[in-house]
Amino acid sequence: MAFELLDLKPRNPFVSVALDEALCRFVAREGGVGGLRLWSNPTSIILGRTCEAHKNLNDPEERLLITHKKSNWNNRALLCRRASGGGTVLHGPGNLNYSVFVSLKHSPDMFSLKHSYSRLLEMVQRALDAQGIATDLRGQSDLVLAGADGVSRKISGNAQFRKHNVLVLHGTLITRPDLIERISEHLKHPPKEPDYRAGRNHRSFLGSLPDSFDLSAFYSCFAREFRQLLGVERLTPLGEAERREVYRSVRELVYRSYASRDWILHGKGNYGTPSHRAAVAPPAAGASIGGGAG
Repeated sequence: MAFELLDLKPRNPFVSVALDEALCRFVAREGGVGGLRLWSNPTSIILGRTCEAHKNLNDPEERLLITHKKSNWNNRALLCRRASGGGTVLHGPGNLNYSVFVSLKHSPDMFSLKHSYSRLLEMVQRALDAQGIATDLRGQSDLVLAGADGVSRKISGNAQFRKHNVLVLHGTLITRPDLIERISEHLKHPPKEPDYRAGRNHRSFLGSLPDSFDLSAFYSCFAREFRQLLGVERLTPLGEAERREVYRSVRELVYRSYASRDWILHGKGNYGTPSHRAAVAPPAAGASIGGGAG
């Protein structure tokens, strides 16, 4: 089985980041060949697996609010931590996320880090190129777009984690230029940067997709490229029973780590507190490898 999950309605951001790991478990447990998820988040700051909050955020402690109330997601940027390496990113309006799941049993050639980044990001590039948006791969896993001034600016960062013999790549696309101003507000200059950044600040280094970008056309091409990669005829939406199973796993992961202070601030998982368990409403049914996600 190869699945797809179109998940574009912003949800609890702790659930959003846990969902990638839950889907990784699902692929491994069901013997699937892979899957594709397209998703969004409310305004939230997502630390890479090994990022230190005080080195990446302008005000890390003030940003830490562990809450599952939707009203709070809309009022401030919540601080979260994902399972993959790479840098810290800002999610929210103007940002599109995608996650790619590949069984390494089914596709052992993807075990190579360099090859997997090249092959998977090639799919993203082709989906953009179909709309006349030509990008280049820079650093280990960044996609850049040449601006009208001829300067290449980063529009996509990507990172991986691998668990249960499943590769998970997730990446971002900056779809609106106003996101860049908010990135400058929330995030410091990264403690590590690719050579091609050359010390540029966020405003000079980052770019966005053109106004002509068509999300539906992008996904259609992206999904076609992914089917060809896996050698399958179609991607199957998760059924109701499968979604219930996945979200049971999500709740476990949120309780254990993704909504805990130890995980968010230090990358250390635990089983949460009783207040966490009470606060997380069940969602409606329906080894970290660094990259350039920041």
